[in-house]
Amino acid sequence: MDGGNGGTTWWVYMISCRGGKIYTGTAIDPEARYEAHRSGKGGAFTRANPPVALLRCVPFASRSEACRAEAALKKIPREKKLSWAGGIEDADGSTGQ
Repeated sequence: MDGGNGGTTWWVYMISCRGGKIYTGTAIDPEARYEAHRSGKGGAFTRANPPVALLRCVPFASRSEACRAEAALKKIPREKKLSWAGGIEDADGSTGQ
């Protein structure tokens, strides 16, 4: 079973926002979602803290996997988020090695 996503790839993405803040989310099309955030049509957080750059996008096989990875990212310290954004760490904070 495909988990109800019809075989669609879900992505976890991270955005650098004004003031040095970081936003993490999930989407089917992270580039389009980033543009929505930039145009003020994203979440309230990115309306208050406008996006500066799309830092990283990582694909997942299902929405549930992407949501679990997003939740894990939101729990780790800022330094580890930045390491993840740079491709150094996995969503769970491990180095993947």
